[in-house]
Amino acid sequence: MDLNPDMPSNHAHGIIPGNRHSSESPVSRMIKSIKINGYRGFSEFEMSGLGQVNLLVGTNNSGKTSALEGIYLLASQGDPASLWSVLWRRGERFERGPETYPQIDISHLFHGHESQIGAKFSLSATNETPGRGLTFSIVEANEEQRKKQSGTGVPVPSRLGLSIKGNPSPSLEVVPLTRSGGVTSEALEMPRRIRRGQADDAIMPTLFITAESLTVDELVGLWDKVTLTPHEERVILALRFLESSIERIAPQAARRDFTYGNQRGGFLVKLKGHERPVPIGSMGDGMWRIMAMAIAIAQCKDGVLLIDEIDTGLHYSVMTNMWKLISGAASELNVQVFATTHSYDCVKSLAELCYSEPNTAKGVTLQRIERGKKKSIAYSAEEIETAALHHIEVR
Repeated sequence: MDLNPDMPSNHAHGIIPGNRHSSESPVSRMIKSIKINGYRGFSEFEMSGLGQVNLLVGTNNSGKTSALEGIYLLASQGDPASLWSVLWRRGERFERGPETYPQIDISHLFHGHESQIGAKFSLSATNETPGRGLTFSIVEANEEQRKKQSGTGVPVPSRLGLSIKGNPSPSLEVVPLTRSGGVTSEALEMPRRIRRGQADDAIMPTLFITAESLTVDELVGLWDKVTLTPHEERVILALRFLESSIERIAPQAARRDFTYGNQRGGFLVKLKGHERPVPIGSMGDGMWRIMAMAIAIAQCKDGVLLIDEIDTGLHYSVMTNMWKLISGAASELNVQVFATTHSYDCVKSLAELCYSEPNTAKGVTLQRIERGKKKSIAYSAEEIETAALHHIEVR
């Protein structure tokens, strides 16, 4: 893992490879409930009764994305790349000078945005095996910890650190902080090198698709693991929800200096009746969004897929098919899905899926998060159907 500060790597954006030979059975990894204390806007919060497919709803700033982040950190068991990507994505970083490492600002992880000694937050989840948990706190590191942080036997100069403790044990115990209270990419990477190549059963295969979706580099990298497998056909079928004439899809060779930020590119699609292939960027954001979901879920076997604002760029008429794609792949690959939305159409289409596929409905929940409330309100599949039928507000 190389944490490129200006353009974080695929791993830093959310791809957690995980060990497929864990002693835990796939079923036992299913999260049944999650507790969050002191993280961002949550002083105390709990979601329970979780299923295989979980849709989180609520008003702006109610904590939906924060809940996804908490699950993401738990699934990766505090992996440095996950910590980096959570903060970098939100723009929570310090401006750097010409000769200094960029720094993420960890203060925003803590309730009240304070990062003094003693500040802490905790995340825990229960399932069919002993639960997993993490506690992050600001501590004063001793000399032995500072030597371990450097990886060279010479103590790092900073005496303050971010302590990470949990069960299973995290890969790093203490991450050194800068004087401004930040963490550099070098601080996360240096101790990590010592552990590189070691199996880590605690980390589940996990992907976090943000509201901005995945980047060109990420999707092209993931496509290499999909091509010439049965998952490739799933991607093509997903794209046909939006354009029925699509016959094939292929990555496009491109010079890196033509790739900017999150532009939609890197793939070509072959349309029936058209001799020349068409750049996928010509076909709208919805096409990119559904392709990202179809490719990503194939990488999360026996793990977790997190999707912020799942309906972004998608017309209401294709959302039921979107849910069929997600729920079908989740069941086949044993993936637990957590998604957020602000859209009533998204909730309604999920209700339609529950009505048309009763077996799928057994694993579906809707979780309503209200700002300041300690627990989410859980809706079963039957309750989702009733709410949609009577236009009851659940967002």
